[in-house]
Amino acid sequence: MDTLCRGGALWYPFNQRICNNLGRSEVGLLPRRLGESDVSTEGTTKAVGPNDRYLNRALTWLGFNGRVLEEALDPSNPLLERVRFAGIFFSNLDEFFMIRVAGLRAVLDAEVELRGADGLSPREQLASIGERARALVATAYRALHEELFPALREHGIRFQRDDELSPSESEFLDLHFQRELLPILTPAAVDPSLPMQRVGNLTLHLAVRLARPSIGNGASPLVTPERLAFVALPRLTPRFVQVGGARARGEEARGGRGVAGEAAGPRFALLEEIVRARVGALFEGYEILETAAFRLTRDADFATDDQEAEDLVEAVRQMLKQRMSGDPVRLEVESGASDALVARLAEVLEVEEEEIYRSPGPIDLRYLIDFARVSSLDAPRAEPWPPQPAPDLPPGDGLWGAIAERDRLLFHPYESFEPVLRLLRLAAEDPGVLAIKQVLYRTSSSSEVVRALERAAQSGKQVTVLLELQARFDEERNVAWAQRLEDAGATVLYGLAGLKTHAKALLIVRRGPAGIERYAHVGTGNYNERTALDYSDLSLLSADDDLCSDLTAFFNVVTGYSEPLPWRRLAMAPLGLRAKFLGLIRREIERSGPEGAGQIRAKMNSLVDREIIDALYEASAAGVKIDLNVRGSCLLRPGVPGLSENVRVVSLVDRYLEHSRIFEFRNGGDTECYIGSADWMPRNLDRRVELVVPVIDPEHRARLSRILDALFADNVKARELKADGSLGRRDGRRKPFRAQEHFFREALERATQAQDPDRSAFRPRTRPT
Repeated sequence: MDTLCRGGALWYPFNQRICNNLGRSEVGLLPRRLGESDVSTEGTTKAVGPNDRYLNRALTWLGFNGRVLEEALDPSNPLLERVRFAGIFFSNLDEFFMIRVAGLRAVLDAEVELRGADGLSPREQLASIGERARALVATAYRALHEELFPALREHGIRFQRDDELSPSESEFLDLHFQRELLPILTPAAVDPSLPMQRVGNLTLHLAVRLARPSIGNGASPLVTPERLAFVALPRLTPRFVQVGGARARGEEARGGRGVAGEAAGPRFALLEEIVRARVGALFEGYEILETAAFRLTRDADFATDDQEAEDLVEAVRQMLKQRMSGDPVRLEVESGASDALVARLAEVLEVEEEEIYRSPGPIDLRYLIDFARVSSLDAPRAEPWPPQPAPDLPPGDGLWGAIAERDRLLFHPYESFEPVLRLLRLAAEDPGVLAIKQVLYRTSSSSEVVRALERAAQSGKQVTVLLELQARFDEERNVAWAQRLEDAGATVLYGLAGLKTHAKALLIVRRGPAGIERYAHVGTGNYNERTALDYSDLSLLSADDDLCSDLTAFFNVVTGYSEPLPWRRLAMAPLGLRAKFLGLIRREIERSGPEGAGQIRAKMNSLVDREIIDALYEASAAGVKIDLNVRGSCLLRPGVPGLSENVRVVSLVDRYLEHSRIFEFRNGGDTECYIGSADWMPRNLDRRVELVVPVIDPEHRARLSRILDALFADNVKARELKADGSLGRRDGRRKPFRAQEHFFREALERATQAQDPDRSAFRPRTRPT
């Protein structure tokens, strides 16, 4: 694999595509059977042979998504939280098929022999993935129809079928269909003699079998051929429509269409059901024989060769068009569809039998994420955990002085992202600010960050933005933001040729009373105020001279022709970050001995880099204690005697997406701690621009250490990775401890104490005079 990924021009761009999807460190997977009733990721550890050094990236990722599904199945979670997790599970699976499965299929179709360390071919890997994915999907649908939807109905919340509507509800939907849907629906005939309309990626469709009524003299009717048509449901139209409000408990709807004894509550109709019941309006003169909802998942991973593209913006626009028409990798169709219709769909859409997923419906359950947030739903939902103000940051423009005084560490979303946004607003408005330099990877659809940069540029400040156009699935939004920033007068750059820019960095240059001042923000998450409410990330605000000098040099490297100088604080990928991590691991080996074992603790999204893993195996053999918190894919096989008996891997899935990266090395007692944007993956270390920074302040290092302590102590939402690749529950004999809840309670207490300064002022009582 290494040779292929580093091959010459003969392999380009095919080798880049394979490397992007599989990673330089990809190896074979360890198949694990999961029965239809089995969503648990626990298993029995088996002996590991000498060649079984690594787990499989795809299956360990499916294990992570299985954990997401566990949260949907967990009856101790509030009902709407379970519904939200069900939507997240299906959304995650969509991206997995578009990227990971599509990548394996590309290898298979290219007939390139790429066997992993365990000898499995891409075809064998796809078979194992399909088996596991089908089992998870079956479990998810069973939970929806047997637990979640019935529980919603107990609270009066239901999705109405057409035959359950009251006359007034039917009339309302008839009008809604005529006014809002019919004008934008376009039926497409499926006929060999006609051009085939492209079925877009992840676009929900209705397949409609049609026939003209028999005509003739009665004795010998003329038989008309059966027709097939597709109706694409509009992507920008709400997926669910409220059709009814509260109804008194026990009251039946007119015409016997209600359900007696239901709790009062809102009722909804799904878009596909609204259209299905009225689809005859699109086919006047035809008889509707059958309708079935279906959705096609296509290959959506297209690498842009920006070394050759004359206009990267145009290249990205072309890539977005390709994404809608990439090769099919999965066909989802309602299980009630006839075999004949499914066979015709497979023929027309050119999918293989193993790519067909029949489900009881509804198809495309991503809508459950938004549905669970509907405020009118009177059902149990998660206790609010609002972000708390950072207790040691003053309001207004006092932020300048606070950062100049000392570094500030923020822990989102437990602590608000507002100080980062305020820093940008101040920079845009402060007449003393001369320049702003920032890397943007993902932003929100109504980004306050971009608006602040626009205002700064319009006011004449020097604004330079390194905007990554190829942030997967955010490309279209980033193209629009790039145009707006350029129109405002900002200098917009699109990164380095052949590399994605994934670093999270901001540098502000300001003229203060004593001369030029510099302020920096380096984080683990994106400059996205929306996801800052849902992702667990860290922010470092600093005016440290060494860090700001490094960031100045960093921006010179990525925006111009400057050669990188020796860094004082930063470590940057692909220029030295891999060597930095390997050096820290090897130093821990050297400083580990009988008088004191070395220790490495790290938290990241994925661990799939074989060189890093091999170094960790070496450290484990040398007695170094290694604790890893890995949210998703993990190739390292922990707890194997003689290989990794000193390695523990924990994965945590809870209300917030664990997104921060923390790296801690004991260093013989002089602990060093780093945060940054990079996972231990080949793409992050070799093919992306990443930044990792040391946390210097002893108080902040101690706080990061406590964060790691809490994550590794969690025995409620955390699972431990076993040598066979399964995820098992942790020791339940101890008092239950939930890390994310602990973080919120801690942030709440810190904020409350800051609001009541007298709480920390203790005065002795004296004898009354």
